[in-house]
Amino acid sequence: MWVKKEMPIVKGYESSGDNVRAKRWLDFRLNELLDIDDPVLEYAHKLRTIKEIAEFVITQVDYPLKFGKPTDKHYNNWFGGLCCHKITEDFWQRASETLRTVNLNKKYGKKGFGDCEDTSILFTTLMLQNDFNAYEIFGAVYRGDDLLGGHGFAIFEDENGIWRLYESTLDIPPSYPDGYPKIDPQSNEWSVGDITYVGYIKFNRKEYYEWETEGINLGMDAYLDLSFKEKETRYKYEALQYHWDLPVTPIVRTNWLSKLRWRR
Repeated sequence: MWVKKEMPIVKGYESSGDNVRAKRWLDFRLNELLDIDDPVLEYAHKLRTIKEIAEFVITQVDYPLKFGKPTDKHYNNWFGGLCCHKITEDFWQRASETLRTVNLNKKYGKKGFGDCEDTSILFTTLMLQNDFNAYEIFGAVYRGDDLLGGHGFAIFEDENGIWRLYESTLDIPPSYPDGYPKIDPQSNEWSVGDITYVGYIKFNRKEYYEWETEGINLGMDAYLDLSFKEKETRYKYEALQYHWDLPVTPIVRTNWLSKLRWRR
């Protein structure tokens, strides 16, 4: 069952110095990722409907790739480059940071950049900004008992009160609303074809929940223990593409060389 808990503070690189578990440079409270009050979000005020929000995130943000392989390395230079801080495993962007990449990259004729957590966080934030119900979910995807990889996604309530699952790494938006699977928000397992999305934690601006059952806690620690390589597997994205029957951004341009570089 979903157990409500206090909003956690996630240690950053300043506290842990661990590039696997540190998701930002400084310590942060988890709901700060959903920064609905940042002025850059005004850019998205023209997005008034759930359909517009869902399609905007999918079509305007690309997955960060390097030589055809997913990457989420972030560097922060201070004092004219005399000091450089870097997180080389996995960095969680605030919604405003992902949206800024959309704005800044326009002049280069490119889309914004963000991985599964970043883009689903942007979707959840835009939904909350417009007073729609949504939760950010951190968890994993499975095919049978086989773990395909850790994953960030979202669930939301449509205009008819039906809860649905949102996959932000798709390259083409599904038809709205029926292209987004109906789900039970009280569960933590949701099926799309033969793959199963499993939620470890869910949160919005005010509430934070962890899944607990029969003495098993699939909470924040379980998700933080997943390394970037355990989350960014080729099998995960191939399965998502197959079962959604739509291209998925991280593998839409995959060739034989990048497949050799990919894990599994």
